[in-house]
Amino acid sequence: MSSFKMALANIRKSMRDYVVYFITLIIGVAIFYVFNSVGDQSVVKSITGTGYEIIELMLLLLDGVSVGVAFVLGFLIIYANNFLIKRRKKEFGIYMLLGMSKKQVSKILISETFLVGVASLIVGLGIGVFASQFVSILVGKFFEVDMSAYAFTVSGGAILKTVINFAVIYLVVLIFHGIAISKYKLIDLLSANKKTEKHLLKNPVVSTIVFLVSAVALGYAYYRVGFCTGELYQEEVLAHILVGTVSTVLIFWSMSGFLLSALRGCKKLYNKNLNSFVIRQFCNSINTSAITMAIICLMLFVTICTFASGFSIAHEMQATVNESTPVDYSMMMTGTKPVSQLVQEEGMPTSEWAADDMVELPIFQVDNMTWGSGLGNVHTEAIEQFPAAKWDTKENIIAVSDYNRLAALYGGEEISLGSDQYHIVCDFSSFKQFRDKAMAAGTEIDCGGYILKPGNKECVNGYIVMSGGSTNTGVIIVPDEVANSLKDSEKLAGYLMAGNFSAKGKKDKKEVEAKLLDVTEKYWAMDYDNLDYMPPMIVGTKVTIVESSNGLTLLSTFLVIYMGVVFLIASAALLALKALSESIDSTGRYEILKKIGSDQKLLRKALFAQIGVYFTLPLVVAIIHSIFGMKFAEFAMSAFLNGSPFWGICVTAALMAVLYGGYMLATYRTSKRIVELEG
Repeated sequence: MSSFKMALANIRKSMRDYVVYFITLIIGVAIFYVFNSVGDQSVVKSITGTGYEIIELMLLLLDGVSVGVAFVLGFLIIYANNFLIKRRKKEFGIYMLLGMSKKQVSKILISETFLVGVASLIVGLGIGVFASQFVSILVGKFFEVDMSAYAFTVSGGAILKTVINFAVIYLVVLIFHGIAISKYKLIDLLSANKKTEKHLLKNPVVSTIVFLVSAVALGYAYYRVGFCTGELYQEEVLAHILVGTVSTVLIFWSMSGFLLSALRGCKKLYNKNLNSFVIRQFCNSINTSAITMAIICLMLFVTICTFASGFSIAHEMQATVNESTPVDYSMMMTGTKPVSQLVQEEGMPTSEWAADDMVELPIFQVDNMTWGSGLGNVHTEAIEQFPAAKWDTKENIIAVSDYNRLAALYGGEEISLGSDQYHIVCDFSSFKQFRDKAMAAGTEIDCGGYILKPGNKECVNGYIVMSGGSTNTGVIIVPDEVANSLKDSEKLAGYLMAGNFSAKGKKDKKEVEAKLLDVTEKYWAMDYDNLDYMPPMIVGTKVTIVESSNGLTLLSTFLVIYMGVVFLIASAALLALKALSESIDSTGRYEILKKIGSDQKLLRKALFAQIGVYFTLPLVVAIIHSIFGMKFAEFAMSAFLNGSPFWGICVTAALMAVLYGGYMLATYRTSKRIVELEG
């Protein structure tokens, strides 16, 4: 029988043992193709304007992520093939005992790898081609593209890229196979099933000390990162990440001795049914795979945080974009001329494109009113948390009657002020917390000689320029009398104009928007160094903001799914293969238990408990990491995420349950066959 035919027969015979590996390869190939084919989809090619720019950015980022994904999948495939070799050492020894040379055994292994690789590529690409059509439709929905442009598309470039990447990975695998087979001795292959890996740590006292010290170090890192975020500098954050990583490795390294000592003390639990067997099996597994378990735990931590934060940002952006774009346009321009006058001078009088609801108002700045001075005693705390912020930036000031006209247009909350009061409109949570404290403390401000006290205990949540996000660091609202006293060229900083277009359809509005942006583009050539806070012009249009928000939501979702799913299947597959390897080593022990009369039901429960704990332990530690990691992420992403990450956590939990839980069940079923348990 030729090497190729023997390889084909071996695959058919061992197909059930290949299931976890084969499924992982198919998912990896499909995901790789889907995200590398986005740019070639017919719907994507029809996107123009702001959407096109975002798509270009997304494709660039996906290309970069694909490099990392290729390395992760390569490592996974090499690890998986090492598992498969270990699973079949005795089989290879029998081949050699029957007269086969190492070269012939290598040929069989190469043929098997080639067949499995080709089959996974074909199936994975087939699934990927169809899945990419749904991705194309999703992109079209986000950018509101006319779906008449849709056509079933197969990306030749993505197929070629996928084939080349996986061909390189398999070439490396084949080299590893050749080296591994050449080093094996016949006696080692034939006695492989009787050998187990050596314990790395046996002393329970040392284990307990290392475990407790690592737990304390990890707890301190949790506290600093989770509850002292405002006090941390970049170097300290990196130091705590390093402490957390090393502590995680040491916790898994010492866990077996610590758990065994602790559980032995619970005699009732330890001696019940086959618990003593399960506990020893698990502790032995941890002993021989501490580094692997720690790496998987950290990969799961990255996966959970990536999913939860990414989906939360995407959900937040979609939930707030319509609320933050109540009108068609808002324009804020530096200078002493009203915006309407400037655009008219450029040949676009507002009578031609603006609806009657247009609001235009002046914005003032006073030298002594800065971000820092308005915070009073809270300023010191703010500097400690945001040392890089420009606290000498001048505040923007608006008359209360002008703001109320704008609030009525936006559908926001109007403000009432006494003659000696001020208010603040702010929605940027990182700044709002300090402004609220200052107002609650009764901090007074000096506005052009008028001493004003807070008109409320906290800021009004709002904005004056549409941006698609909560980015307003604060606008001071003062009585009309105070604002009127500021109406001279030195204190007039600029003008704001907002309203709706007279055009009704989206296409017509986009045409007006394009002309308006062309007219105002020249003002961006002004010298920024001579401006205080206000750039020459801020233009926000509903069409552009919605398109940008949708595009960034899509970008966030794609990157999260691409990286998150790959890390998740890699983590689950590594655990599955390691657990299956342990099941191979445990076959003799289960045989002994069957011979001494252990019930099949108890044996199945013992195996399920062993596999379950093996999968659950790194996940539980990763979840604990993620609780504090997400607290830090909430702080770091406060500009994008003002709401709760609950929605992102729910989606993450669902994905983890399906993919991670699926791998665990598949591992249990395969392990039952390996140790030959019925049922």
